[in-house]
Amino acid sequence: MKTVTPRATRSGIPPTAWRNPNFRRLWRGSAASAIGSEVAELALPLFALLTLSASAAQASTLRVVQFLPFLLAALPAGMLVDRLGPGRLRLMVGADVGRALLVLLIPVAAWTGVATMTGLYVVVFAVALLTVVFQVADFAVLPAIVDEGQLVDANGKISAAQSAAETGGRGLGGLLVQAVGAPAALLVNAFGYVASAVSLGRIRLADTNRRPTWVQSDARRSALREAAQGVTAAVRHRYVRPLLGEASMFNLFNEVFVLGLLLYAVREARLGPVAIGAVFTAGGVGSFAGAWFGARLTGRFGYGRVLLFTLAVGNGAPLGALLANRAGSGLLPLLCLIFVVMGVGIGIANVHAVSLRQTATPEHLRGRVNAAYRLISWGCVPVGAALGGVLATQAGPFAAMAVGAVGVSLATLWVAFSRVPGLAGIHDAVRS
Repeated sequence: MKTVTPRATRSGIPPTAWRNPNFRRLWRGSAASAIGSEVAELALPLFALLTLSASAAQASTLRVVQFLPFLLAALPAGMLVDRLGPGRLRLMVGADVGRALLVLLIPVAAWTGVATMTGLYVVVFAVALLTVVFQVADFAVLPAIVDEGQLVDANGKISAAQSAAETGGRGLGGLLVQAVGAPAALLVNAFGYVASAVSLGRIRLADTNRRPTWVQSDARRSALREAAQGVTAAVRHRYVRPLLGEASMFNLFNEVFVLGLLLYAVREARLGPVAIGAVFTAGGVGSFAGAWFGARLTGRFGYGRVLLFTLAVGNGAPLGALLANRAGSGLLPLLCLIFVVMGVGIGIANVHAVSLRQTATPEHLRGRVNAAYRLISWGCVPVGAALGGVLATQAGPFAAMAVGAVGVSLATLWVAFSRVPGLAGIHDAVRS
């Protein structure tokens, strides 16, 4: 799948991804969807805790349901994405429309008095299924829109938009929940999906009738074998494997950390929605700064070294939460500082990690490798949510928060003891 993209300038420097109109449409769609999703990221658990009076076990179950589709549907979604080729864009638009309609059911159920945790589980699970499809397709679409030399710049801009959405979205979510209630706040999520569908629908790619070569040459390959190929490629690749290990361990323990933090903030520290929103907004500020400016560090210090150092900073920041019981009135500033540092480190690291995976993975395998990556790494999220619920119930929210912080900090070891730190540039991943 090809697209007409600006080539290198006369100076030999690839132009910025901003010059590509298709990238701008993808960026706008990503930003619109991210704003709505970030509002829901705070409004949804607060809806369960405040509107439906959910227990700690029910709150953790909600997170399990939200990410269970990554275990169940990631591999089939990856095969579908690789088979469709240029049809991936239509798949993304359809997923956006479906998510918008489903999210609208939540406030309607609340306003008509029929909202229940069971109903919320069902809707959230269905939305998550479509999210899996959307995200697997999104990973495979970007390299077809921009040149290889623009991947870091393009991923940086998309990540920065998502971080900016996190900055404003969660803060806006806290304000909306306090001002008009969680059900009304979720309307922003639905609108974001609609705006994303409109923007993505305007992208035009060339060679739309060409089928992927792997389908033409091996059309009879079984679905199980195709899925296994993506998993095998992900776990055996010298650069993808350590990133996968780090992401999986981070996702597992970050769920424990965030669930413990949220319960601690609401039930023990008595922080309101606005204060909780401010904490996550601080993380978004850090992520935006890291994602937007982080690529400038690569040329000076080397690709792999920047990735490792920023992972260590971002993953180590949650350890500061161990001081929460002693912070007193300084709890809110402490949590904001933790999330700023965490955001900067992870914001830079994520841009480099995603670009590395996209560059190192062959085009005909990107859908399946990304699906396997999502299956394993995001599949750890419901496990972490369940573990967090058990820890918070049995040992208390602070204990869950502490266990999560330690686990997140140790995730960096996967990359530290790999070949990733030795990469001087992203193209070395292809040549080595």
